[in-house]
Amino acid sequence: MGALPILVIPAVVEKILLALGIAAGAVLTDEALRKRKKEAEDAKDARVTPLARAETRSDTKERCRCPPDKGTLMAVPHSMSPAARDYQARITGFLIGMEWVFEGKDFDGFQSRLCLLQEAKADYDQFFKANGEFRYDFQENIFVRMELKQATDQSKIVMRNPPASLKWYFQTPLAYEYMEPKLAALGITTYYVP
Repeated sequence: MGALPILVIPAVVEKILLALGIAAGAVLTDEALRKRKKEAEDAKDARVTPLARAETRSDTKERCRCPPDKGTLMAVPHSMSPAARDYQARITGFLIGMEWVFEGKDFDGFQSRLCLLQEAKADYDQFFKANGEFRYDFQENIFVRMELKQATDQSKIVMRNPPASLKWYFQTPLAYEYMEPKLAALGITTYYVP
């Protein structure tokens, strides 16, 4: 009976603080930090299973076959603006600097439950004049390279790995309008998402 007040008092204090909006976040944050540290340590110990694959497992016994599940979440050192990094993270839900590598090709994001590979493009309207023409001729080569190399390679991987799909997201309207028909010809769905 003497132990009951010791157990009850912290719970009561926590409820009072929570009601007052004081310090409850610190309690939750400390617990969340402990949980994250434990997860990180467990992930280090279990190097045979990539982090993203472990997180994408379904609770159901029967699971659709999604070949990109065999990929790996990796840090990929691309040179990009802070705005582009932020956009990519917002669209894909991955941490900044992390991408999904599948069949030797990197994709900005992957959603296992949808079997969806993703690519996010930001700040490309800087290459266009207001009328949709390129500011300089060499800038068209950036888009041709993006279309012919990256999009074609990604599209081929997706086509040979059904039921996988690929979506490209554009932050800016001129780049979206320029790339949409070219990507559609490759079977890639595109979205304009500012």
